[in-house]
Parts: sequence; structure tokens; C-alpha cells
Amino acid sequence: MIDDLVILGGGPSGLAAAFEAVFRGARSTVVERLDRVGGLARTLEFAGARFDIGPHRFFTKNNEVQSLFTGIVAEDLVTVPRLTRIFCADTFFNYLLTPLNALFGVGVGESARVLGSYALARARRVFDARPPESFEDWVVDKFGRRLHEIFFKTYTEKVWGIPCTEIGADWAGQRIKGLSLAAAVTQALLKSRRPAAKSLVNEFLYPRLGAGQLYEKLEARIERHGSRVLRGASVRRIRRDGFRVRAVEVENGAGATSEIEGRNFLASVPLTEMVEMMDPAPPAEILAASRSLRYRNHVGVNLLVEGRPFPDNWIYVHAKEVGMARIANYANFSPEMKSPEGLNPLTIEYFCFPGDGVWDGADEALIARATRELDQMGLVPRERVRSGFVVRSDKAYPVIEIGYERPLALIKDWLDRFENLLPIGRSGMFKYNNQDHAMATGMLAARTALGLGRFDPWLVNIDAEYHETGAAPEEAAPGPARRTKAA
Repeated sequence: MIDDLVILGGGPSGLAAAFEAVFRGARSTVVERLDRVGGLARTLEFAGARFDIGPHRFFTKNNEVQSLFTGIVAEDLVTVPRLTRIFCADTFFNYLLTPLNALFGVGVGESARVLGSYALARARRVFDARPPESFEDWVVDKFGRRLHEIFFKTYTEKVWGIPCTEIGADWAGQRIKGLSLAAAVTQALLKSRRPAAKSLVNEFLYPRLGAGQLYEKLEARIERHGSRVLRGASVRRIRRDGFRVRAVEVENGAGATSEIEGRNFLASVPLTEMVEMMDPAPPAEILAASRSLRYRNHVGVNLLVEGRPFPDNWIYVHAKEVGMARIANYANFSPEMKSPEGLNPLTIEYFCFPGDGVWDGADEALIARATRELDQMGLVPRERVRSGFVVRSDKAYPVIEIGYERPLALIKDWLDRFENLLPIGRSGMFKYNNQDHAMATGMLAARTALGLGRFDPWLVNIDAEYHETGAAPEEAAPGPARRTKAA
């Protein structure tokens, strides 16, 4: 039987696309190389505790994605108060910085320098209207150079592994959208009734058994309605006749290969891998463009610890003295994430490129390093760490460095010529987005593939208003009750 959709990758975008196909009465096959679904939003179990790959909050302005999330998670949905702070210079700061917190955290003199630096940045904007080119340019323009150096530079360079002057300004525009020092001060002092910028939302939704519970439930619904989710299966080749994909060659965990034919194909696998898997190979200029793009790898050191280390959901670690970039405590998301003995599950995150000491480090050494750094920061005494394990995720974050737009546009233009292939999701579109945006790309791509209209997933989180703030067009947007009932 030939599937209506063959979906490469069982993360947020792939499963949202498969569920959309179920709702539309179509049949799909999802091919997922890992042993469980959810991608970077999956949940793992260890010693009776539950760990996400990193902290995941669910917040969206897209009513349809919200309806899908709440309808699927249903009785397992919890609302979580958000507490997120920055650890810098042995001090905790609010995220985002507020005036009183800055005053008591960095002192009156430093606060004056921050405000003076901000005033200078705004004055320069009057005489230089050129758009910012780099992440550093963007942040200095919005917050001033001093605040950039204290609260943005170190953390950002930990995550991306390149100087802030080499990171594209459009990444800052996506991730810190709607924020400025003036906006933060206004909200803190005047208690403005205007909606908070997205990054300042003070509560979020979460499945009680971890972020991955959403995707496990989606998987069950998809399979219940006659579609397939193949876990532990890796795509090796994308067979094409010109600009039409005919089938994908898949290898299972035992090394056996088979072909899956389909009418349409959606790919959330890393864009660079998709290009390399094409058979026959793409033109030389497309291969060269693909090989110029880079991803950042993610290493999660997961620890079970005694006691409640901190009240935050997660902490951004801006301290230069340690290598970790972020810490999450899942007991502060849902108490059911704890072990039966009441131990708290923490994930300590490191970001790296292939071949460096973190990516290639032994698990025992990484656990020892995370334990030492937690103790050094005064968060968790090393004697309270009971056990741990390490999870490595390659090609986790597309590196949005200056100039990436040119090769990406070349690849996109070539892929646009295909009759039945659409990239979706963060890795597949080489686009740093959240899980709600990834889900929206899958849903819209599925509708396009099934002939329900032309919906452009590339517009999600950029300039398509209905993607950000409301449902999709009426003719392609099932209502919440109908969707939940149908699947």
C-alpha cells in the first residue's frame, strides 16, 4: 500500500503532520531513528524519574496549535508558574532584568552604567538608522552595550560557540522578540495592561509526565487510526525521479533495509542530511551550499539529586567560570517527574561542536564535571548527587551565523521545485523555532501535501499573522471540538 504521506522524523513537526493526516482521513508512515518519539521534546525515564532533553515550556499564540495541545494532553495537563533566572557573578537576576533587581544585584554604580549605556545606544540610533547585522548589534541597540556584556554575551557564546559578532541579527529578533530595556522597565514599574512580550510570560502549560507525553499520546492516536510510526528506523536514501520523490530507503535497528513508497513526503530530518541523502545527488552548488551550514550539538547531563536545589523551572548560567549553559529542575514543572524516593531530576546542558571535549567526553567525566560545577556555584553540594546519565543530541540547533541566508535560500529554491517534498520543523527548515512553531509547520505542510490549499510553512514565526495569533484559514482549520472527537 502506498501511503498518502511519508514523514521523516517523529518530533513535534512530524507527529503534528501525521495527526493532521489522520484528521483528514489520510494514511501516513512516520520514520523515526530513535527508540521513542518527540525528538528534542521527548521524555526519558531513569531510576523511576523522568527527564526531558532540556526545559520545554508550552506557550503559543496560535489558537489551533493550543487546541491540539490541550485536546491531546487533556486530563494530564498542568499549569506551571514560571520562574526563570540568570546566574551571573555569583548572583541571581530576574529574567528579564528588572530595575530593582539590577540595582541590588549589580549595585548602584553598575546600574548607572547600564542606563547610561542604554541612553548612548538610543542616541546613536538617531544618527545611524542602519539595521543591525549581528546579534551583538541587535542587543546593543535594544539594551545597551553594558547590559549585553553582563547578561547576553557569555551565555550566547556558550550556546553557539562563535562570537556574538558572527551570529545573525535575525536570530535575536526571533528569540527576544518584542523586548527592550524600555519595555522591561515599563512592565515592571507601570504594570502595563498591554500583553506581555512572549519571553515574559509568567506561566505555561505542561504535561504532568513530561514534555514527551504529548508526543507519546499523539503517536497512540496516529497508530489507532491505521497509520504507522516506525521507531528505531533510519532513512538512508531519498529516491527521486527528477523533482518527484518516489520512495525512501529505510534501515531498521538490525541493519535490514526496505523501501517505503509514498505520494507525498515531509522531512523534519536535518536539512543538510536530507540534501546528502538524495539519490541521484543534487547539483554541486546545492551540495556546497548544504555543506556550508552548521548545526550545534547538545549534551544533557542528567542527575538525580537530594533536596530541592532551587525554585526555578530552569536557570540560565551566564557565569564564565563554568561551562554549563542552563540547568532545569523537572520537579518544578511537575512533582510526578521525581523518582519514587523523592529525588529531583536535573538536566545540566552543554553545547558543543563535533570533535570537542564535551561531545567526545566519557559519560563519567561529564557527570563528574556537572557535579563539580553545581557544587562550585553553590546550587547542589556534590554529596547530594546520587546518580546520572548522559544524552547526546547531534544537529540540535541550526547555527544562525551571518551569511547563512544565501546558501539556505539556494537550497530552498531548489527544494521548491519538487512536486511532493516539503521540509518541516526546526532541523528540516534550518530555522530556530519553538515546538509550537514546529507543530504549525507540520500541520500546514500536511494540508498542502493533501491538496487542501497552499500553506507556506516558511512563514511560521515570521510574518504570517494567522500563524502567530490565531487559527489557520477557515476552510482548512478544524475547530477544537471536532478535532478532539475525530481522533
